[in-house]
Order: sequence, then structure tokens, then C-alpha cells
Amino acid sequence: MPTRSRTRHPATYLRHWFRTARHRLRLRDRRPPSRALASHTPSGVQPAQHPVTRRSAEAIAVLIREGWNVHHPPYGYTTMTVTGAQSRRGRPRTRLTPDPRRALVVQDVFYWRAVTGLSVEHITARLDADHDRYPPPGTHISWPPAAVDSMLTDIKYTGYQATGTRDENGVFRPVEYWVLSDQPAHRALVTAALFWAAQDPATSVRRIPHRLLAPVHGFATSSDGKEER
Repeated sequence: MPTRSRTRHPATYLRHWFRTARHRLRLRDRRPPSRALASHTPSGVQPAQHPVTRRSAEAIAVLIREGWNVHHPPYGYTTMTVTGAQSRRGRPRTRLTPDPRRALVVQDVFYWRAVTGLSVEHITARLDADHDRYPPPGTHISWPPAAVDSMLTDIKYTGYQATGTRDENGVFRPVEYWVLSDQPAHRALVTAALFWAAQDPATSVRRIPHRLLAPVHGFATSSDGKEER
């Protein structure tokens, strides 16, 4: 009488391996984040799983606190090279400096929002009505409303370098995630009071770092918050 073979079918081994691998992945996802990683992560930088990503975020945070520019300059600013300041790879360090033409546009936008109370849509329409005076950003042939909204929520216009202040929807994140320069890093285009007055209630924050509420020294401002020229 023939005996039944005890050898399992290959498909049986495959199903067993799949169930084991899925179980291990579930256990890994349930593990709490490493306390050691959280304690060594600088304020404003979210812990990253990959060491290279974490080191890159930490390096960027250090440069931001020192006031260096590490991103594309926002509308109204350009970059200037600082003599004698270079990265480890020999690249020159840069800081933000006002764009003589576009800086005035930024000040008008904040004034319209904070003082006049115009909506983003109305501000966009006013900008598009005169491109010679209000040149669109980048290669755009008209002003996207998102560009206006991004401008109104960019803390860099108060003179501080910053990163990690907003989420992907443009809403302010909790202050614990912010990385700000220790001191004013470049010339402010608007006062802190005008900046916070321009914020929509949906994007306002309950706690504001005290150094963002301090007046910008060295630049005279008019009663409407614009820099006097």
C-alpha cells in the first residue's frame, strides 16, 4: 500500500513564509519610537528612521539657527554670498537680501491683507491687474492664489530664518516643530505686528515665540507697518 508523502507542497511553504513576514512587519510597526533618537533630535526636526535623513535634517537645523539660507529665496528676496563663509564642500554660504523691485510687492500684499482686509482672491486679482508693478513669481504669467497664501504665511518676512513652520496645507504647525534663527538673519520686509495681523484665523497659532514679537531694530517703520524709505 503506498504511503502518503510528508513533503509539503511549495505553495504551502510560500503561504507560511508570507504569514510569518506579515506578522513580523506588524510587530515592527507597533514598536514605540526610540527615546534615544528623540532626545538627540534638535527641536523642530522630526525624528527620521534613516540615519542619513536624520543627519541631513540636523545639519539644516543648525544652519537655520545660524541664519544661513538653505532654501530657494521667497518672493521679495534674493541671495547674497557672504565672503569667507563656505560649507565643508567649498560652497559659499548665502543670506537673504531684499529684491529692490519685488520687496515692495510683499509689503503691499501684507498691507492689503492686514489693514484693508482683502481676501487672497481679491489680492490676487489686484496683483494681476498690473504685472509691471507686481511681477508674478518665477515663470508664472499670472499670480496663483497659492503664491499669495504662501507669502502671507512665510515668517521669513519678519527677518528670521525659519523652517518647519507650516504643513503641506500651509497651516502653522505646533511651535515645537519650528526651527528659527537665534537672531534676525536678514532685513525684514514687514513688522511682526503686521505679519500676525495678516494671518487668517484658520492658520493662527496660540503661542508665538517671543523673539518674533520683538521689534526689528535698525529699520524705521511707518504707522501701517511698512518700512519707511
